[in-house]
Amino acid sequence: MLIEIIIGSVLGILAGLVPGIHSNTLAAFAILYAGKMENAWIIILSAAIAYTIADIIPTTLLGVPDEETAIAVLPTHEMVLEGRGFEAISISAVSSFLSLVFSLPLFLPVIIIGKHYAVVKRLTPPVLLIVSAALIISEKADIFEGSLASWRKRIYSLLVFLVSGFLGLFALNHSHLAQTTSAGSVLLPLLTGLFGVPVLLQATGGRIPEQKIVIRFPDINSTAKGSLAGFLVSIFPGISSGVATVVASLGEKSREKYIAAMSGANTSNALLCIYMLIAAERTRSGAAKALEELGYTPTYFDVAIISLVSALIALFATILISFIAVSKIGKVRQSVISVGVFLFLFSVVYSLTGIFGLTIFLTSVPIGVSASLLGVKRVSCMGCLILPVLIHSLS
Repeated sequence: MLIEIIIGSVLGILAGLVPGIHSNTLAAFAILYAGKMENAWIIILSAAIAYTIADIIPTTLLGVPDEETAIAVLPTHEMVLEGRGFEAISISAVSSFLSLVFSLPLFLPVIIIGKHYAVVKRLTPPVLLIVSAALIISEKADIFEGSLASWRKRIYSLLVFLVSGFLGLFALNHSHLAQTTSAGSVLLPLLTGLFGVPVLLQATGGRIPEQKIVIRFPDINSTAKGSLAGFLVSIFPGISSGVATVVASLGEKSREKYIAAMSGANTSNALLCIYMLIAAERTRSGAAKALEELGYTPTYFDVAIISLVSALIALFATILISFIAVSKIGKVRQSVISVGVFLFLFSVVYSLTGIFGLTIFLTSVPIGVSASLLGVKRVSCMGCLILPVLIHSLS
């Protein structure tokens, strides 16, 4: 078992480091080659957990997001510009590990919820409406602005939410057009355009400061909040981990707490989606779907041991890799990195998702930029995931 855990963890870490590759991609390959691999389910489970810890590195250092880390791009990028990129990564990695530990006892409530699944399914639309309303109402006026400034920002946030939502609806309804390769996913161009490229366009052109090597532990309350958000979202059908990170981040004003909550929700959701498979035979993630197709349902103790070991491997690997990476990135001109990363993303989007993906990518960039120009939180762009699920659940 240990060999498979190590293999899965390494694959999950590599997937987290490479933009465009997701642990779900690895799960798909594992299904294809399951006949040639012994205990493929262990590799799938280990990769899914390790991925949620390592994927913060490209988000922080390159501004390249995936569904789980999209809303963390700006806070982590700001910390990089302050020479605190390593600190941001350490907060995220440790928070993910702690969230996994916090989430292990939640298996019992998942069993209870699984027995009343029909009720949970009916609650999905109102829950999404509440999340959407909270996201928009959380917009506040800057200091010294007029009394109506908050409502103006909320209207702007609603507009960004709706525009990105309808783009997401169109993209997901035609997602098959982006599947030109086995790794092709329409979420890559959609989220990269909404969250990643706008950060690159805002680069000042100066040099990235030398990064301080400081390991900072996350705020426990924020990590626990993220764990709870991951738990709540994992039980509702159709709601993705991206929504879990939105729920976790609501109300967090400190960047450090924001990152801790987001990371906690990310890893917690990955674990609890496996719990939902065990307790209620419901698939909430690519990894859970892969296990179902393999016809293997692990026990609670299998999940607990494999998750803890893979998370521990990923934690140390993430700290080590980020230490090496930040030592190289210091004093490099932002403009050089921005242009290089943009060209890399352009080529990745085209090679993995074709012309359709490239069209979604170029269409989403102005929407992501508009959030910054209008002075609203870029998390409003998560309407690209929330609105399609809401419309689907109401239909």
